[in-house]
Amino acid sequence: MKAKVIKITRSLVVLGLAIGIAAALIKLKPKPQKQPPPPASLLVEVMQVKASSPAMVVKSYGTVRPSESLKLVSEVKGKVVEMALSFEEGGFFRKGELLIRIDPRSYELAVAQRKKQIKQLDAELRRLDQERANLEISQNIARSDVELAKAELERFKVLAKRGVVAQSNLDQAEQKYLASRNRMLEIENQVALIDPRGDGLRAQRELVEVRLKEALLDLDRTRIKAPFHGWVLEKGVEKEQFVNAGASLGRVYRASALEVEVRIPFKDLLWLGEARLASDPTKGNIGKAKVIFNSSGQTHTWEGRVVRIKAAVDEKTRTLPLIIEVPASYPLKPGMFVDVELTGRKIDKAYLLPRSAIHPGNLVCLAENNHLVIRPVEVLRRLNDSVYVGEGLTDGDLVITTPISVPKEGMKLRLSQTIDD
Repeated sequence: MKAKVIKITRSLVVLGLAIGIAAALIKLKPKPQKQPPPPASLLVEVMQVKASSPAMVVKSYGTVRPSESLKLVSEVKGKVVEMALSFEEGGFFRKGELLIRIDPRSYELAVAQRKKQIKQLDAELRRLDQERANLEISQNIARSDVELAKAELERFKVLAKRGVVAQSNLDQAEQKYLASRNRMLEIENQVALIDPRGDGLRAQRELVEVRLKEALLDLDRTRIKAPFHGWVLEKGVEKEQFVNAGASLGRVYRASALEVEVRIPFKDLLWLGEARLASDPTKGNIGKAKVIFNSSGQTHTWEGRVVRIKAAVDEKTRTLPLIIEVPASYPLKPGMFVDVELTGRKIDKAYLLPRSAIHPGNLVCLAENNHLVIRPVEVLRRLNDSVYVGEGLTDGDLVITTPISVPKEGMKLRLSQTIDD
């Protein structure tokens, strides 16, 4: 028991000694000297700018449609008896190709009937000419007969005064003269009626000729031929189907060109140039357009041109509709939704900056000697994610692209990266 007490006492002495030494060390430790904090600096990204002369591009979109399409309409009635194999939706046909044929038999009969009527009238006119010739001969004979009868009457009158002939003979001679004269007048009346009868027959012939032309036209209308090289948009009739005049047979469009109607906001009209707004869209240096179609990760591009500007502004969107013509080629088809880029006028000197570099009031922040400088600039055009700037910058300026909530003139900067524009 005594040994255990001695062991505890020794432990307490060692512990007290250790505490004393630790307290002495803490008391003797030198105090740290106070130093002022280093000045704060902001880490930013910058881009080194360089002026260029870009051509302004106005972007829009629209739906492809045929530049020239026709609705095929039947001009005569009848049954469809023939149809081209290519007359199906999406079918290609060539100019002059027979697309649809309507039963022509009744129209062929009408043509034959009119031709027969003309032949009959021609025969009537020939008979009338012969009748005129015969009447002229009869008229000459009748004149001679009248002259003879008149001479004989005069002779009997002289003889009657001498008492050589009886009164009855004189009366017979006078009756003969009157009868021959009456026959001559009848023939002259018949001759006089020849011309009106001929005029009537010729008028009938002209009328039948007009009807023949109508019949031939109707016969020709039974054949619907392709007016140009093109494609079938819609098929509206089937073979053996009866159609009336005015019935829709289908729609076709010319294969040479397609068009896209785009709508340009008024704020972008400036970049298309004043010449583009003139009545003649071929004036000026702005007429090109690029038509772009994206599908399944593939991009197809076609070169087009502005062909016309619509006369009225769209009342709902307050935009100006422009028509872009583009040559038809695979896979461009009517109904496709495409993007359009219109090449506008050039800017002599401009800097392209990200939108984040432009602060309210058209200000930009520059890095000069690792300090922030605020400079006003001329904003020429704002795009979706970038801005064209004119006056206010010079080549080689380092524009800060990092968003700064409250930029202050003279702030110290640390540049993390320099990007060449």
